[in-house]
Amino acid sequence: MIHESKIAFTRVDDNGNDKVIKERYLIAEAESFGDAEEQTYDFCEGETGLDVIDVKRSKIKEILNSRATDDDKIFVADIADVQHNDDGEEVEIGYKVALFALSFDDAYAKLNVYLKQGYSMQIIGVKKTKFVDLITN
Repeated sequence: MIHESKIAFTRVDDNGNDKVIKERYLIAEAESFGDAEEQTYDFCEGETGLDVIDVKRSKIKEILNSRATDDDKIFVADIADVQHNDDGEEVEIGYKVALFALSFDDAYAKLNVYLKQGYSMQIIGVKKTKFVDLITN
């Protein structure tokens, strides 16, 4: 299951003052909240005063790609897929996917390639997230 975590840690700023930094991470595969927390601590090891302050299950159902360059950002897209139920009625199923892209245009291009796998899938919306990175095992 995909999870999300938020950490807090301390860094010294340019003036020599301690500054609390908060960052968000996406965890690709975790069996439990404890597993997600442990992966976050392992990934962020070395930060001063590190504390995982939040872990939750993500509404994201799939991660479409991996980071190709250091400049890639994490975007989340809302996708709608129209299917027919047993009575022949159209039913719209909505879900979220995450992907790495350089810009909104790049994200849309990558999403359009993904949408070709379905007959009636469409992009509802795309937003750039505040996730710093993807944690994978």
